[in-house]
Amino acid sequence: MTVGARAYRPGVTLTSLTHVHEVAAALERADASARVLGARARAARDGAGPAAAFSALASAGPDGLVPAVGTGGALAARHLEQAALAAAATEGALPTDVVEALVHAAGASRAQAGGANALDPAGAARVVRREVASVRGLAAHSMRRDEFWEVMRLGTFLPRAAWMSALLLSCARVAASSPESADAVWLAAARVAGAQGDDLPVPADVPMLLVIDDRAPISVAYSVEKVTSALFALSRHGAGDSALLALSRATAARLSNPSLRDLLTADAVLAMSEVLNAIGALAVVGVPGVGSEPRPRATAA
Repeated sequence: MTVGARAYRPGVTLTSLTHVHEVAAALERADASARVLGARARAARDGAGPAAAFSALASAGPDGLVPAVGTGGALAARHLEQAALAAAATEGALPTDVVEALVHAAGASRAQAGGANALDPAGAARVVRREVASVRGLAAHSMRRDEFWEVMRLGTFLPRAAWMSALLLSCARVAASSPESADAVWLAAARVAGAQGDDLPVPADVPMLLVIDDRAPISVAYSVEKVTSALFALSRHGAGDSALLALSRATAARLSNPSLRDLLTADAVLAMSEVLNAIGALAVVGVPGVGSEPRPRATAA
């Protein structure tokens, strides 16, 4: 037996994994900013009430969650630039076509967000979301289903779970402090998730839909399910962390527990604080290969 062999195959380094994770996380931040930008533009067409809900969420949430009016396009463009810079540092871990697509995406979004184009937030949102979808589609088509792919999935879905949890906590706080605004802020979250027109749900159903419905691609439950799946796949590559996988499974179980549904109805602020803390604990523990050296493992001589 030879003890002390690296957990990863040749060419898979801590640095390359870290940068692949950064690429995915920056893409997700860009997409989230664009979702808000587009939803707010649609809400503005529906009247002052829906538009005001986004202003209330911007005040209640952390910086950047709901960008100030006039800054969303530029913020999304900066995220894409960060993704392009991280891609250039991945040491060949990403296919060349994906790196080139990220450079193009950064340029296209920067052009749309600048000058006269800055006056068209809906247009900026469409450009960013189209470019993000193009990069993701190209990556899905061209990347091997190896450690890099799974870390890419983690970089997408863990930030998505955290971002949606933070948005819904902001909704709950606004609804608790200003009951007359409750319906508007919950519908703002539904708009961010893509609902519009006749597809808008009943406001009271929005927390359930975006927290515990694992069929909704932007829901917290769906995102945690994907995080758990990626962590399990990493463990199959010898790159997993059993404690992190167990924590992710425990978080998924909490999201499916009927008691959370009851708490969302009784005290949405407390419920979303608990959910956000659970997601935060996942991020603090860390992603395999991101923030810690791979663990040694024994291999046959």
